[in-house]
Amino acid sequence: MTYNARTENAQPRIGPKGQPPDPNLGPTTSALNVGATATGSPAAIPRERLFQRVWPPMMIGVTFVLEVAWIVFLVYSSIALVRFALVRFFF
Repeated sequence: MTYNARTENAQPRIGPKGQPPDPNLGPTTSALNVGATATGSPAAIPRERLFQRVWPPMMIGVTFVLEVAWIVFLVYSSIALVRFALVRFFF
């Protein structure tokens, strides 16, 4: 389980279903930038959230490149095997 500053020692802000937060509770964490919204450049986004946002498209790209490389390898190997068989057994 990964560490998450938002949930570590945090009290629930929303009460029973549909209830607004209790104003007497105050902030649920002592960190000032935990609830801040990230706007502007990626440098403004905390590293963990930026990584979580970038990870899925990055893995889709890596998987696509690996799949294309594997298909190219299989096609090349098939062509080489057919050429070898033709030269070896028919000529």
